[in-house]
Amino acid sequence: MKEWFDKILAKVTGKQVEQKNPLITTVATTYEINLVPEVKMQMIRAQKLRNLVLFICIVVSVASVSVVLVLFGIKSGQDIAMASQDKRLDVMSDKLMGYEELGDLVTIQSQLARLDDISDKKTLLSRVFGALGVMLSQGEDFVKLSELRVDLDSNSLRMEGQTDARVAPLIDYRVLEAFKKSAALTKYDYGRYVDVKGNDIPTWCMNESDENGNAYRVGESYYAWWDLTAEGCAALPLGETVPEDSNISLFYNSEAEVEIAEQEMSYEDLEAAGVKVEVDEEGNTKLSDEKIEIRDVEGVTKFYRQSVVRVKVWRTPQFNAWFNGGLMDLDGHIEGIEHFESKCTTYAGQMVSGSATAKWTSANECYLAPDGLTVTDSSNGRDESDNLVLKFTATMKVDPNFFAFKNKHMIAIGPMGQNVTDSYVQIGNIFTQEARECGENDTECLTNSTNTGGSTQNGGQQ
Repeated sequence: MKEWFDKILAKVTGKQVEQKNPLITTVATTYEINLVPEVKMQMIRAQKLRNLVLFICIVVSVASVSVVLVLFGIKSGQDIAMASQDKRLDVMSDKLMGYEELGDLVTIQSQLARLDDISDKKTLLSRVFGALGVMLSQGEDFVKLSELRVDLDSNSLRMEGQTDARVAPLIDYRVLEAFKKSAALTKYDYGRYVDVKGNDIPTWCMNESDENGNAYRVGESYYAWWDLTAEGCAALPLGETVPEDSNISLFYNSEAEVEIAEQEMSYEDLEAAGVKVEVDEEGNTKLSDEKIEIRDVEGVTKFYRQSVVRVKVWRTPQFNAWFNGGLMDLDGHIEGIEHFESKCTTYAGQMVSGSATAKWTSANECYLAPDGLTVTDSSNGRDESDNLVLKFTATMKVDPNFFAFKNKHMIAIGPMGQNVTDSYVQIGNIFTQEARECGENDTECLTNSTNTGGSTQNGGQQ
């Protein structure tokens, strides 16, 4: 045992232990004891961890470089594509800007928000026929047009026509002079219809003329019909309760003149009107509104109601009736009755001494053609029936408010008080075939003095 220990000690210390009197010879055996300190073990583990982290960093770096290369390739491709598109846009922009009518073709930003502006700038060409309808003489003496040109940019009219005097004195130029004076004195009026509370009645609810374009009138008073059956035009008498879930917001005076008609109602109509339907044990139908009649038509239950379908709205004030009823004051202010609020015409009253009535006056300063009609040329001629007539060419500049679409319920008012609304009018009597010039051998036509106001000049130039 001692020899074995000495061998181990010799290995550890490196010194040979002196052997004394070896008595036993043994076989040499090698042993190793791991005496590495704990610090060395920690260092080895740290090296392994470092190697692992380094490997991971290398992998991540390689992946990052790969991603950067891919993104760089995509970015370069996008730059190339965008440069190509920019060049294409420049070419298209130059081509688009070359269109003269670009403003009419391009949809501008926020156009929907500008619809009111666009609508306000619209014009109504058809109103020119209403104006001519009250300016042109329609009696035995007549003025007829063979050509009419309207320039809405300058609001001007250019017309060619002919006049024929058929009432003594038979001077055709007299008729043309009357046409000039009529044009200078023609006025117009526009405004809005309001209900009993002053709320605007939609334009499409009002019918101002009959099927022939003639304005509704009683004597010198004009009126319109308020159609309650049109969409958005329904109304109730003032003071009547509005049914629940109803969109009715317009009202008329309970004493207004109305037209009543029988209307068939469906269950949906009853529900919309807030009418309750009940069926008793015997199968009889009862309604909460006694004004609605129940009928059995061929075994089918139907409902009918007498309803107001039209309300008369006066365009011309009913002066003394409204004044005595407290609906109109002497300054012309009207309230408590559905009526027309004019933009051109004002009214004023003055009490008559010793009387409960007032004397009323009206004023309108809206002239259709403030500068009148200018005749640029006139000459003798013959019409399609070979009658002697006076040919003429004239121009007239119209107040732009007359053609403006935003000005509703437009009406042209002639010097004699006659008027035509901006609805449909008969225009057949306004136009005729162009008169022809006098022939070279037509002495009667060439020397006709009745077309020149007594002048014997050929052609009758004025």
